[in-house]
Amino acid sequence: MGWEKDKSDRRIGEHLENLEDIHIEPLVREADLDDLLSETNCREIFGAHVYVDVPNIAQLSSEPIVSKDGYARLIRAIHCYERALIRIITDLFDGTSIHFQGAKMHALFYRPINDQQVLATKAVLFQLVARDYVSTVFNAVFPDYVAFETASGSDIGTTIGTKSGQSGSRELLFVGPAANHAAHIVPAKGIRISEDVFTNLPDDLQKACTKSSGVYRITMTSAELDSALQTQGVKYDRERTREALEKDRDAVPLSEIQYSDANVKIDFTTLSIRNNKRFSGVSVFADLSGFTAFVEEAETDEEKTEALRIFAVARREFSRVLRTDYDGVFVQHQGDRIQGILHLPKDDESQVAMHAIEIAAAMQSSLDLIKVHLPAAEPLGLAIGIDYGRTLASSLGERGDRDNLCVGKAVVNAARIQEASDDSEIAISGTVFDALSEDLQSLFAHDDDRDAYVAIGLTFSDIELAQKALMHDKATHLSVGAVLGAAGLGIAAAAIGIAAAAKKEQPGTIEVSRPYAPDEE
Repeated sequence: MGWEKDKSDRRIGEHLENLEDIHIEPLVREADLDDLLSETNCREIFGAHVYVDVPNIAQLSSEPIVSKDGYARLIRAIHCYERALIRIITDLFDGTSIHFQGAKMHALFYRPINDQQVLATKAVLFQLVARDYVSTVFNAVFPDYVAFETASGSDIGTTIGTKSGQSGSRELLFVGPAANHAAHIVPAKGIRISEDVFTNLPDDLQKACTKSSGVYRITMTSAELDSALQTQGVKYDRERTREALEKDRDAVPLSEIQYSDANVKIDFTTLSIRNNKRFSGVSVFADLSGFTAFVEEAETDEEKTEALRIFAVARREFSRVLRTDYDGVFVQHQGDRIQGILHLPKDDESQVAMHAIEIAAAMQSSLDLIKVHLPAAEPLGLAIGIDYGRTLASSLGERGDRDNLCVGKAVVNAARIQEASDDSEIAISGTVFDALSEDLQSLFAHDDDRDAYVAIGLTFSDIELAQKALMHDKATHLSVGAVLGAAGLGIAAAAIGIAAAAKKEQPGTIEVSRPYAPDEE
C-alpha cells in the first residue's frame, strides 16, 4: 500500500478517458439542485453565499470541557444547533443549506432567480437572525454548556454549481469568487458582508453597516432586527424557535447518545447522533490553491469547461490517494478543498504522522501528473495543513441527508494552518513534527507566523530520498564507529556525532529541490 507514480498516472488517464463532456448552462428557473447537478451537468448560479461558523468550537471540544460534561452533551448541542439553523434558512428565507463543514454552515440564497436585492437582503437577515437565535435562544436552552459563539460572512455573485461523484453522500459544490470570498471573510466575532452585498441592501440595513478593511460589519439590537424583519415580511418568532429547539433536545436523551473508541477504520455511513466514534489521529486539509482565481479568469465556455475538468480530476485523485493508497478516511469536499482523517494503527502516533506526510507529498506528486495530462492546470498549487489530536467523529442530520462531522482542536488547527498556507506548501503542527522520524523532520522548518513547520514543493520522491539518505548516514556512522572503536578511538567517534548534530541548521522555511518530475512525452 502506498502511492506509486504509474498507478496515479493510470488513474488520472482513465478518469479523463471516461469523463463525459461537461455542460455549463445558466440557471434560469428554480430547481432541486441535488437532483439537477452532477459532475458533468453544471449550472452558473447567481446567488448569495453565507458561511456561519462557531469560532469557539475548539474550546467547546477541548479535553477539560469534554471530560467534565461528556461528548454526549456536545454531540446533542451541535445536533440541535444545526437543525435549528436549517429550519431558519428554509422556513424563513427560502434558502438552501449546502452542508456543514464541522460546525460551519454553508448556505445559498438563489431564489428568486437573479434578484440581487432580494437575495442580498435574505442573506444578511439570515446572518442577523442566526446570531440572535444563538445568543437569545440556543444558549438559554443549553445553560449548562459553554456558550456557543457565532460569526458569519457573505458575498454575492455567480458561481458554478456542480456535484461530487462521492457515492452515498450529499456533495453539492460551488466554485467561484462569491463562495470562496464569503468563507474567507468570516471574522473571529460578528458579521461581515462584502461590498457587493452591501450595495444591494435596503437603506435600513445599510445604515447598520460600517466599513472595515474592504468589507462591511453589521450590528443590530434585537429591537432593530425585529423592525427590519417586519419591513421585509419575515416572521421570526423566538418563542416558537425555542419550543422547536427544546423538542429537538428532548427527543434525544443523553443516555441514548453512545460514543466509543474507534478500533477499526471509521465508516461515516454507520455513524449518527446515537452512534459516534472518538480517536487519536491526524486531520488533513488539502486545498487546490489558486483555483478560485483560475475560474474567475475563465471567460470562454471552453476555458470554464477545462477548469471543471481539472477540478473533477483533481478532486477524485486526491480522494483516491487518501482512501485507496493509504486507507485513510474521506470526510468531505469543501469547495476545492478535501478533508480527511487517518487514525490507524490505533494510538501509533509516529506511524500515523508518517503516513500523513506521505499522503500530503503524494497529493503534490499527483498534481504534477495532472498538469501533464491537463497543461492548463499549471498555475495551480496545493496547500495542505495537518495536525494530530483527540477527535470526535459523527454524522448528523436526517437520514439520507447527513453531514460528516469531525470535532476537535486538531481539526480546527489543521484547517487554520492550511488556510494560512500557499501554493505547494505543506504545514504541520508541532505535535506532528515531534512524532516524525529524523529523516522526515529534516524536510520541514518552523515558521513563526503560522506556528507550524513548513515544507515547500515536497513530493513523494523527496520523502524516498530523505529516507534513503538517513539509512546511508546510519550505515556510514556504524562503519566509522566500528573502525574508530577498533582503533581505540570511541571518544573521538562520539565527538564526530555531536559535531554533526550541532551542524544541522533550521531556516525559516525549507524549499525542497523537487527531484521528482513526471516523465516527459
